[in-house]
Amino acid sequence: MPALTYREAARRVHRTHRAIRYWRAEGMPMTWEVRDGQRCRVVEEKVLLAEWRRRMKNDPVHQGKLRKQRAARLAETQV
Repeated sequence: MPALTYREAARRVHRTHRAIRYWRAEGMPMTWEVRDGQRCRVVEEKVLLAEWRRRMKNDPVHQGKLRKQRAARLAETQV
């Protein structure tokens, strides 16, 4: 899996780069890599997606959207 910088990771999960920095501060493991002669923090895509899934699972807004989608599907099948 590729290693992503803050901005690349943010684009991958549709969040801001500041959110990714916050996730790192909260414990998401990141490493250093040299790109174009400069050191930058990177996160493995697999680690990023696991963190994103964990956060989405605990997000009440996201859970409400999922419940609404399930109810709509159930209503369609009962018609």
